[in-house]
Formats: sequence, C-alpha cells, structure tokens
Amino acid sequence: MTSVVWFRRDLRVEDNPALVAGVRSGKVIAVFVWTPEEECHYYPGRVSRWWLKQNLSLLDSSLQNLGTSLIRKRSTDSVLSLLDVVKSTGATHLFFNHLYCIALLFHTFLN
Repeated sequence: MTSVVWFRRDLRVEDNPALVAGVRSGKVIAVFVWTPEEECHYYPGRVSRWWLKQNLSLLDSSLQNLGTSLIRKRSTDSVLSLLDVVKSTGATHLFFNHLYCIALLFHTFLN
C-alpha cells in the first residue's frame, strides 16, 4: 500500500510516529505543504523562511537515504493540496503528527 506522510512542524525522520506508521504500511510519499495563511495569524519572517528552507533540504536528504524524497507544495489550502497528492499517487493512507497552535489554544481557553 502507498501512504502519504504529511510533514508540518516536525521536520525529522527520527522519533516520528507518522513516518513510522507510513513505513509500516508500505511505500511512503512524504509531503510538506507550506500554507503561511494557515499559520495561526503569524506570517513567517525572512529568517523563519530561511530556517524552513534549510530544514526542508535536510529532511529531504534524510528521506532520500531512506528511499523516498520530499514533495514540497505552496498552497493556501493544505487539505486540498493533500487530497491532490493522495489522488495523484493512489495513496490509501494519510499519516501526520498532532500539531498544536499555542495562540489558538489560548484563545479557546480564555473565551
């Protein structure tokens, strides 16, 4: 089976539950979708974008050592982009790790 593993802020191959689940199910398609509009009201600055670019390159190198590569997409809607990858690859599973937005959590608990 083919699985899509969606990387978000956890740009690592070691100790990555989503990647482990993907590998256990078969072939892995690794995807990073950059959607700054969905970043909890914070558009990343120049240094943050540089850091992201460097770390995505390192992640891609690590994934290539494991036999796959990283698909990078820029989008305004991460869900639509992921559905596009799932459809185009014929993937049967989608794995990702939990992501907690601190600003959103504070807003939820304070209101």
